[in-house]
Amino acid sequence: MAYVNKNFSWALLLILLLFVFSSYARLSIMVTKSEIHTICTKKRESSSLCFEVVKANPEIARLDLSSLAKFFINYQAQNISDTLKHFKLSGGYTPDINSTYHLCVELYEDAFNRRDSSFKYLTAKDYDGLNIMVGGTVSDMVTCTDDLSTMKPIPQFFMTRSIVIENLSHIILTISECFLKEEKSPYCPPYV
Repeated sequence: MAYVNKNFSWALLLILLLFVFSSYARLSIMVTKSEIHTICTKKRESSSLCFEVVKANPEIARLDLSSLAKFFINYQAQNISDTLKHFKLSGGYTPDINSTYHLCVELYEDAFNRRDSSFKYLTAKDYDGLNIMVGGTVSDMVTCTDDLSTMKPIPQFFMTRSIVIENLSHIILTISECFLKEEKSPYCPPYV
């Protein structure tokens, strides 16, 4: 009987240790405050937006870096979708009304359609592919804001929305380049 109790005690201790170590392992892969700070301060232009999004979404503290990238891809897609609806509601989606609005609608649709490919690349850990998708969105938003800036009066709402979406792209690129990719970008801080 003493032999069974001793084995039971060892088994219980082993289970307890496995539980503690698995809990520690889970916690250690969650995004840290330091990582959030690095992500949010990497590109000065997107810093306040990044901290604003993180602060408004407490579930971010429970995510790992890949899930954080997915969160920002979803968040960006929602912003693209909402702004695209505003473009279409403004009446500027018909080519004969305004070619700039028509161009921006096409660019926004292209950017939104990249979401699924971004998820596929992220899941496959193909961060170069992910960066190409996200970089395409940056390019689309820059083209749209360049064209919008030539209008009189300048449509500030659409300019601001396009800049927000561009900044969200930079946040995603920072997560990918500085944390997810095995070979870090030379533009990442050395302590990453």
